[in-house]
Amino acid sequence: MSYLLLTSTGFFHQKVRDQFYELISNAKSAVIITTASPQKELNQYAIQAQVDLIDMGFEQVTFLDVEKEAISSLENADVIYLNGGNPFRLLHFLRESGADELLQKRVKEDCVIVGVSAGAVVLGASIRIVEWFSPSLNTIDLKDFKGCELYKYSLFPHADRIDLFPGATSIEERNREFEKSSGEHVFQLADDEFKLITF
Repeated sequence: MSYLLLTSTGFFHQKVRDQFYELISNAKSAVIITTASPQKELNQYAIQAQVDLIDMGFEQVTFLDVEKEAISSLENADVIYLNGGNPFRLLHFLRESGADELLQKRVKEDCVIVGVSAGAVVLGASIRIVEWFSPSLNTIDLKDFKGCELYKYSLFPHADRIDLFPGATSIEERNREFEKSSGEHVFQLADDEFKLITF
């Protein structure tokens, strides 16, 4: 059985950590995809995820930058963890490397895929919601906002963090406006929440 665990903040909240721990009874290896962050494997959240996974008993936890490195380590990893950062860059390089198709394959196998913030957004149907809220993040001028389609809607992380998305209206109202204009369904995820999908 495979699982997709979508979060805003990874293992920062205990209930997310507890849910993850229930899914990994025989897991020994994990790969952390660092591409979304400009700091890559030096990103503090990627480093903390590695520490957390080792503390949970993983024997092998490696970093992977799909922008520059071969994606073969994803083929046999028990856990694939997509760290947060810039969703446009992450999606672009997932496609360019072929990792998007490999993720679609792995989610049908005995695997746990964890998406954190941008890492959760790109796994859905579309990242157009990010363009709606934060077009300045699209530094690579991505035109195709179709996601990896591991689930069939759009996800908005940090939905309780209005400080991250200043605007004239609330996050919920702006999401409703986006749904009306785009026809896409948006699932809102607060920082202390998670969404678990079973395959």
